[in-house]
Amino acid sequence: MSAKVSERFEQRAIKLLREYRITTPPVDVSAVARALKISVSYERLDNDVSGVLLLENATAKVAINESHHRNRQRFTLAHEIGHVLLHAEGDRVFVDRRFFRNEWSSSGELREEIEANAFAASLLMPRTFLEQCVEAEGGITDIDVFRLATRFEVSEQAMTLRLVKLNYIQPD
Repeated sequence: MSAKVSERFEQRAIKLLREYRITTPPVDVSAVARALKISVSYERLDNDVSGVLLLENATAKVAINESHHRNRQRFTLAHEIGHVLLHAEGDRVFVDRRFFRNEWSSSGELREEIEANAFAASLLMPRTFLEQCVEAEGGITDIDVFRLATRFEVSEQAMTLRLVKLNYIQPD
C-alpha cells in the first residue's frame, strides 16, 4: 500500500476521532459504531471467522466472534467500520478471517482487507496518540510495546506492526 493511500486512512480515522471527541486511548470503538448506526452483535462463529459485515439497504450489521479475545473483537469491529466507511457500495457481505495472522491480509492479495486493516490500526492506534506516548517513553523496548498494547487495548502483535509502520521500531 502506498504512503499516500495509507495517509488517507490515517486522516479518515483522525477525522472520525475528532468528530466524536475521542482524545485519549483506548478508543471506544463500540461508541463509534453506535454513532455510525452500525448494529453490532456478538455471536458464535467458526473460530477462523473474526467477524461478518452485512451491508443491505443502506444499513450495516456486524457480527463479532464472541469466543475471540476482547482485543481481537475490538480490532475486528474497527476493521468492519473500515469496510463500512471505505467499501460500502450497494448490498455486500464481508466475512473476515483472522487478519494479521494469515498470509493474504498482509501480502496485498485482497486490497479491501488490507485497507480495512490499515484503517482499523489508524482508528485504534492513532499516530497522534502514539506520538504522545512514545515521546513520554523516550524510546521503545519490548516492555513498552506490551504497555502500549495494554493501554490501547490491542494485541502486542497489532501494536508491534503499527509501531513498525510508523517507524518507531524496526521489523525483526
